[in-house]
Amino acid sequence: MGRVVKAFAAAAAVLLAVVVPASAAFGQSVPDSAAPPPSLPPGIPTVVPPVTDPDAPPAPPEPALDDPSPKVAVVMAQLHVFDVQKALETAQAALDVAKADEARMRVTRDAVKRDRDDKRRVLTDVAVNAYVNGVDDNTGIAPTMEEYLPAESARLLTSSAVDHDHAKLRDAEDRLRSAERTLSDSVAKSNQAQAARDAAQAAADEAVLAVSDARRLTNAKDVSPTVMGDAVLTADEIIGWYKAQGVVGYVGLVDLDTLVGFYLDEGKAEQIRGDVAFAQSIIETGAFTSPLTTHNNFAGIGACDSCPTGFDFATPQQGVRAQAQLLHAYADKTLRISTLANPAVGSNPDRLSVRGCCTTWNKLTGTWATDPNYGPKLMTVYLSMLQFALLQRTNPPTAPAVAPLPALGGP
Repeated sequence: MGRVVKAFAAAAAVLLAVVVPASAAFGQSVPDSAAPPPSLPPGIPTVVPPVTDPDAPPAPPEPALDDPSPKVAVVMAQLHVFDVQKALETAQAALDVAKADEARMRVTRDAVKRDRDDKRRVLTDVAVNAYVNGVDDNTGIAPTMEEYLPAESARLLTSSAVDHDHAKLRDAEDRLRSAERTLSDSVAKSNQAQAARDAAQAAADEAVLAVSDARRLTNAKDVSPTVMGDAVLTADEIIGWYKAQGVVGYVGLVDLDTLVGFYLDEGKAEQIRGDVAFAQSIIETGAFTSPLTTHNNFAGIGACDSCPTGFDFATPQQGVRAQAQLLHAYADKTLRISTLANPAVGSNPDRLSVRGCCTTWNKLTGTWATDPNYGPKLMTVYLSMLQFALLQRTNPPTAPAVAPLPALGGP
């Protein structure tokens, strides 16, 4: 948790899951002396104590850093615009499909209705003709056999025609009712799609206004992000940012992609911002180049001047989980060990006096670490990550050109 004794470190030690040196647990070998020494770009601040002469006087305190939290709020709002715009595009596409389906169903219903009306007219005409042709002359004179047989044959033929046309009309009526039901369902889906699109448009409008509101924020009060919440950045964006920094000396016991996945997964499980937790680990571990990293302790949990590596955790995932759970406890006074997403690793939130002390990341200053620049350093790294992601989303990289295949039969 930084370069000085961490407040409440004793409380965080309760129920420590595993205390095994990482080098023993993983058979870690001595670092290759030929490997280049770790190096970080100057833009990445850390709270890792430098290697100095123990007899030397303490270094002078660092000057106060500017808190970039207002800028963080602006870029977060800008990235949110991209998210809601994507949702709006998806909702608009769904509405277009629903409207097109409704139009097709309406055309089908109209065609079936015309067919039903045609069959109704045919049946009406046949019935009228049968009625007109079948009227007696009321003379009271019985027809002769020569007169009766043709008349009866005509009556039977007319009756059969009426029955046939009536059956056609019933079938047409059934098909029309089915078409009406299908059209009704299509209209309902179209209305739902319209409502979803309208909601997405409202969210997009609010997101644009939020950018303007964020630009008016100042450091007159703490405007850093809440500890609890959803990650803003994707795994690819976090990995891309790290690789773009040119860090030398990564000593994680899993590859970077896997480690980033742990941050997002464990953060989501504990309802904390996994991307900001990754930024916290950047300043705590010197971008995963310090001894903390090889102990799977990525947040300085239990670290102090005389115990620079703090606690050991059995696996990288357990180390990230311990960090996420402790952050959850710091941010949420209602958290209990029974409500953790996974079995407790490291600390028991029921026994933490600091539970609920820090709802925002800046409030970790003086509690998670006594470095007075802890919050600004954390926000500086997170701002860099956000700006990288904004650039990627604004100007997505084009697909690399594909080299042509060599000609068959060539050298």
